Amino acid sequence: MSSTAANDTARSDKLIGSADRRFRLEGLGLTLVIIALGIVFTFINPRFANVDNFLNILTQASTYIIVAMGMTFVISMAGIDLSVGSMLALVTCVFFGFIDAGMASAPALAIMFALGAALGAINGLMVAFLAIPSLIATLGTMVAYRGIALLHSSGKLYYGLPPEIVWLGQGHVFGVPVPVIIAAVFVAFSWWLFNRTRFGVHCRAVGGNREAARLAGLSVNRIEVVVYAFMGICVTVGGLIWMARIDGTQATLGTAMEIHVIAATIIGGTSLFGGSGTIYGTLAGSILLTMLNNALVIAGVEFFWQLVAIGVIVVVAVTLNNIRENRIEWLRSSQLRHWLHHRRAAPDQNSHSG
Repeated sequence: MSSTAANDTARSDKLIGSADRRFRLEGLGLTLVIIALGIVFTFINPRFANVDNFLNILTQASTYIIVAMGMTFVISMAGIDLSVGSMLALVTCVFFGFIDAGMASAPALAIMFALGAALGAINGLMVAFLAIPSLIATLGTMVAYRGIALLHSSGKLYYGLPPEIVWLGQGHVFGVPVPVIIAAVFVAFSWWLFNRTRFGVHCRAVGGNREAARLAGLSVNRIEVVVYAFMGICVTVGGLIWMARIDGTQATLGTAMEIHVIAATIIGGTSLFGGSGTIYGTLAGSILLTMLNNALVIAGVEFFWQLVAIGVIVVVAVTLNNIRENRIEWLRSSQLRHWLHHRRAAPDQNSHSG
């Protein structure tokens, strides 16, 4: 029996792995879009194309890139996490609370990461063992975590981090901002985890067909809990960089962050319906959105219009994803009629030629 399950698991790994190959170059088109927009923005405002602004874009994007890495795992598993912004505010406020109480940075960081993993695992436990849809579960924790952050901080603005923590957000190594280096390392690790380990394969298998993954011998519930816990760790790393960059935090930090992160993941090519994903695409999507915001700021466009632009991009990205996966019923029906028409016409042409 165990050998049968092992064979099924191996077969599942092989199928999912081979099916995922078509997503390896998913971000190539997005890269061309980024280059094209960069050229356009440079013509509009020459200040856009300089090294300092480029590094500034990558620094601003670093938090979103890291959190979006975790979101790629969640969405490819056919889940969603709306609580990332609230979670980020809570873990950073708790960290600052311990620092203000005189705790050293190392144990405070350990508690911060443990809390982030636990908050993510709570989401996973509700989804896996209580059968609560991820949208509803994380919507509830989005509100709850934000409320706990507000209660913990009492509306206080925290500031004044230890120098070693500030360096993580404001330091440079050979002229490269430390947040950019951390994000690059995290992207490389996420790519390896997603594409080169059983964990990534099983994550996509659960998203592609949860019941088939269970029948193949995968521990679906455990995978879901671990993925959401990993999401919590990603949020913690992103929160650490964000608060280090601004040398402070408050309970409203990360508001509406989930929209930016989910948008970057979907724009990058990860299927909203699960089963497939792309780390490079998510990286490119995060940079694209940050670059767009940067260009709008340089152009003097109001922040509210930036939100409008992100919303439109999300709708367009999901629509393109649905077209690519042939999920639009009326379009699928018209394609079927077109195919049948050509099938009927083919015999007539052959008979006339005979």
